Amino acid sequence: MEKIDELGYIPRLLFKFYLKLKERFDPTPQTKEEELFCIEICKNLISNQNSKLTIAPVSNKRYIKNDEKDMFIVINDRTISLINHVYSYNVYIENNKLYYDITQLFDNELEKRRVELEDEIKSNIKHSLKSILDKVSQNSPSILS
Repeated sequence: MEKIDELGYIPRLLFKFYLKLKERFDPTPQTKEEELFCIEICKNLISNQNSKLTIAPVSNKRYIKNDEKDMFIVINDRTISLINHVYSYNVYIENNKLYYDITQLFDNELEKRRVELEDEIKSNIKHSLKSILDKVSQNSPSILS
């Protein structure tokens, strides 16, 4: 039994050594303050109902436009560009999780708005079809009865 424990001990020891070396020579970079501010600005504008969200399917660029706040944002290839008539900032997002989270938030909000629009359109179609049916069936017997 002791021989089996010794065999398992060596790979665990090597793995721990590997993790220590990896942490020392390949540390994950600290998130910069500019990145955090930029992400917070994006989150606020994405959740704002006055913001217009658009995505370009070919280039995979995401656009946020808010006339009320006079801001325009482009999210593309880990870079977030904040633009208005006074300033323009380009912030590179190094943190994978932050970039993934902001793109997911954008995509989910855009999908939610698309579903709401689709439901509104479908409800108008149903209402319109009902009106047409009422007009047509005034002088003829109904199939639905």
